Amino acid sequence: QNLELYTTVNSFPRNLRNRVEDYFYYKWYNSKGIEPSKIMANWPRNLKEDTSLFLHRILFAEWPVFSQASTGCRRALSSLIQRHGFTPGDYIIHTEDCVENIYFVIKGHVKILRDGAVIGILTKGDTFGDKWWPTEPTGKAVADIMAMTYAEIEVLPHESLREILIKFPDFWDIWVKKLDITFELGQHGKIFERLPEDLKMFIKMERMPAHNAELVDDGEEEQTGGSPESLIRETRELLERLEERMAPASKEA
Repeated sequence: QNLELYTTVNSFPRNLRNRVEDYFYYKWYNSKGIEPSKIMANWPRNLKEDTSLFLHRILFAEWPVFSQASTGCRRALSSLIQRHGFTPGDYIIHTEDCVENIYFVIKGHVKILRDGAVIGILTKGDTFGDKWWPTEPTGKAVADIMAMTYAEIEVLPHESLREILIKFPDFWDIWVKKLDITFELGQHGKIFERLPEDLKMFIKMERMPAHNAELVDDGEEEQTGGSPESLIRETRELLERLEERMAPASKEA
């Protein structure tokens, strides 16, 4: 009743109203109005992680990039991964959106659209998004992703991935070797081509992880390419430098 009143008061067009109602009833059917994040907000960390591992059990069992991670890494990941439901016709990603997540299809079908034409269909077990690297800014989407059916998708934000890779450096090797992206959604080459040089540098600095920005501030050359193995090595060296920088400060404190 509140939903109907909300869409009526705000004069939603019929198509948007139908989509809102469809999503509401779909979410209610699956969750009965219960928000896991609110329910678990005050739970002990271990209980919260055990519950999250159970809720995301398909992802951790069927994707080698997660199933082969260490126990501690999986537990930490379980609390950072988000599960989203989509109804038929929902856009998950629009062309030229910033690709800030990696998406894992757990249930349903989604289609890839370019200039209105279907160029591919993804289903359970497929992955799409941008294979995140700490030395590169976020890419822009080169296609639309739309749900064909009711779909359940696990989402790993890049920021959460950065947190994991800093805490568990050994996960880098697994990430490089075992992550199989079915459709690479991000495009990096043309993001800044029409901008003045000073604005390009400002945006890149703002969009880079903080620890990488420090490296550039120190006058060292920014690294944006190279093989996955060299990126892993450079990132590990960077983390070691950061630890050395932080050591004197912690001793003074």
